[in-house]
Amino acid sequence: MNAMRRLEGGLLLGMTLLLFLFPAPCARGARDGLILCRDLLVPALFPFFVLSSLLIATGTAGRLAGPLTRFTRPCLGIGRAGTAALLLGLVGGYPVGLRTLAELRSRSACSLKEAGRAALFCNNCGPAFFIGAAGAGIFGSREAGLLLMAANGLAAMLLALGLRLACGTVPEDTALPKAEVLPLAQVFADCVSGAFSSVLGVCAYVILFSVLSSLGEALGLLSLIQGCLAPLFPGPQGAALSRSLTLGLLEISTGTAALKDAAGSFAALPLAAFLLGWGGWSVHGQSLTFLRQAGGGFGPYLAAKAVHGLLSAGVLLLLLRVFPLSLPAMASAGPVFPAPLPGRALTAVWLAWGLVFFLRGEKSGGKSRRNRV
Repeated sequence: MNAMRRLEGGLLLGMTLLLFLFPAPCARGARDGLILCRDLLVPALFPFFVLSSLLIATGTAGRLAGPLTRFTRPCLGIGRAGTAALLLGLVGGYPVGLRTLAELRSRSACSLKEAGRAALFCNNCGPAFFIGAAGAGIFGSREAGLLLMAANGLAAMLLALGLRLACGTVPEDTALPKAEVLPLAQVFADCVSGAFSSVLGVCAYVILFSVLSSLGEALGLLSLIQGCLAPLFPGPQGAALSRSLTLGLLEISTGTAALKDAAGSFAALPLAAFLLGWGGWSVHGQSLTFLRQAGGGFGPYLAAKAVHGLLSAGVLLLLLRVFPLSLPAMASAGPVFPAPLPGRALTAVWLAWGLVFFLRGEKSGGKSRRNRV
């Protein structure tokens, strides 16, 4: 233990020394991270953080997820809480899914076992990034973004199915107390302030990893890693692909943005699918607080994200056989930031599902439901 503490202290002192030796790259990295937070993360995450908190606090998330449990419990092995986290994670993007699980656990609306299972596949990239940033911004094709989104969603389902086959269905914990459902006016202010605090925490990790990325580039570490990964991508665009993989292992936005120089390569789309499924160490840092609050383990979570990335790449290759794409040779030279909304089709599906839910309503006079999310 003492040796480990000395090692940690040495690393921290070394990092402090590097901040003094390389002030310009560190300042540039912090500035880039702030720009990323301003232009991408705050507009994309804050509304979904508020929405997910309100849906949980008012009990709407549980009622929305209820009909889906007829599919998710036998096929994916999760109940209402896990289904709500998966649904909101697929719609809201990183790290909305894990934050949903953390909030459900804090409200005693989810068992520890179900939260630990759902944490392995509910933390996903969102449609705005798939369609706006990756599809239109990098590959110049919204269809490419839709394929990436479909591959990521199917990979999450396959991962959940594999866990269900290996570990069985998570039993419904009847010992949980009934979650308190509050009116919207009573929880609105707390949900907004809590969402803002969560967004600030996410932005802190993004800025930190942006600084570390710039520092690694100044020290030549990124070039060294890129050289080690170069044999994976033979061909004229191998350098751009290996650079994208190197950056994407750390941070998802810069990694996928680097694919613009190799957008016409056959390996570009599968690599983008892997990076978006993996998420990057920056996303994992952002998610760590929520993962701990949900009761999940960091080791199993990392392994699951790596498998998720590989499954996304494999599923995308299969989808390309069914839906072949003809991508532009070069994507537009504009900034790689996602559109504010995922698109009319997804919005229509979301509204339609909400309409079905409200028309269906709750059956009066039936059995009382416990553990309402």
